[in-house]
Amino acid sequence: MKKINIKSIALILGAMIVLSGCDESSNNKNGAGASDPLELESEGKTFLFYSASTNEQYAYNVDSGKTINLQNSTDDAGHDISNFNMKASDSGRVFIWLDNKGDTLTSNDEEKVVMFTNDYSFTDDGNATWKDFYYLGHFHSNVNNNVTSYSLAAHNNSEFNTTSGGKYNALIRLNKYLAEQQLLEQKLSKSIPAAANGLCGFHTFISEQNKTFYYAMGKNGTMYIYDKNITTPALDSVVVTDSCTENEFGISSTEDGVLFFASNSMKVYSIDSHEDGIYHVHNSWNLSQLIGSGKSAQMMVALRAHRN
Repeated sequence: MKKINIKSIALILGAMIVLSGCDESSNNKNGAGASDPLELESEGKTFLFYSASTNEQYAYNVDSGKTINLQNSTDDAGHDISNFNMKASDSGRVFIWLDNKGDTLTSNDEEKVVMFTNDYSFTDDGNATWKDFYYLGHFHSNVNNNVTSYSLAAHNNSEFNTTSGGKYNALIRLNKYLAEQQLLEQKLSKSIPAAANGLCGFHTFISEQNKTFYYAMGKNGTMYIYDKNITTPALDSVVVTDSCTENEFGISSTEDGVLFFASNSMKVYSIDSHEDGIYHVHNSWNLSQLIGSGKSAQMMVALRAHRN
């Protein structure tokens, strides 16, 4: 499989709060936990689906095809995941942060998930503090008999109630990233066509050839693709669904494009281009195929284990 570097993954925080020859064969595959994982072209990733109305959270691992209920106290291997737990009174908004520790090697950047409170806005409220999110999750390494494995774990927000040290510095880096995403949002909001009815969300994709593309989803359900200069008109556009609602979607990189989750259809769509350069909906899957029947979600993010 091809490998990509993900420069940024954004569910917008701010005034907006802030996939020829294709077929639907994957729709006939088994559901969550199947022995034959879905072909999501997202090797090594874990997808987190969150429902703000019920506070249900499910983590689907692409490699294993297994789903974990993050409201449990431990995962299948007995690792503590209690800090992911959301209370009935909580209302969150899930966000992926690409943590750049300060060096120039993108391979050292680490994907982390932050569950912000639903009422936090970087545009309106400024820099985030520990009070503005419920948890910060990422992969922890586990060594057993000289074999390293990775498990998803979370840090409670109270751990960041400090004025010095590593977690204090982490908040500084997080706010720098939020500021960068706000500027990018502003540029895409100006470039997206009027027919989009406004920008719903966006994602930064970096190809195997180290080329940057921006996937901007309009509120009309159409995905617009821009190059690094964000010039108008867009390079291409793809109708994915009939609409997009803020904070009720998710975007993540694949080998050749992105996966887009739409809560209005409860489907995950693969949007990409191949040698012909024409962007299209390559495939789609019902959410039940990833997290099981009878479950719903409003938001999706994805992250993979950090490896030095």
